[in-house]
Amino acid sequence: MKKVKSILATMMLVALVSISGYAQNQAKVIAVINKADWCPACQQNGERAMAAFSESNKDLAIQFVANDLTNDETKAKSAIELKKLGVDKAIAEYNGTGVAYFFNAETKALISQISVAKSNEELALACDAAKKAAKL
Repeated sequence: MKKVKSILATMMLVALVSISGYAQNQAKVIAVINKADWCPACQQNGERAMAAFSESNKDLAIQFVANDLTNDETKAKSAIELKKLGVDKAIAEYNGTGVAYFFNAETKALISQISVAKSNEELALACDAAKKAAKL
């Protein structure tokens, strides 16, 4: 069951990243979601958190990107995407899993961070606060 939830959470994150990527040039915030298959917080909350983030990002102002810290191979794949977005250096010091890090898309400065274990309401507030901090 945990594996199924992990797979579903990953699929939701991929869908959210794909949708966000569509509006990449419009995004004012880049949210890097640090995840790993072995992370208990990710396994227990990933699917719910991704749904909450998606619900809070209907305006596509936030571009979500997965930073998969499961193993060296997934880290390398994630590093490519992070570099494309210019947040590879900014995220380097933040390696906690089960955490979303919100960066200003223009300056790459960290706006805030939140655990995916927080409530849907807290996740929505974090999205709204990140948008406001980026002057949306």
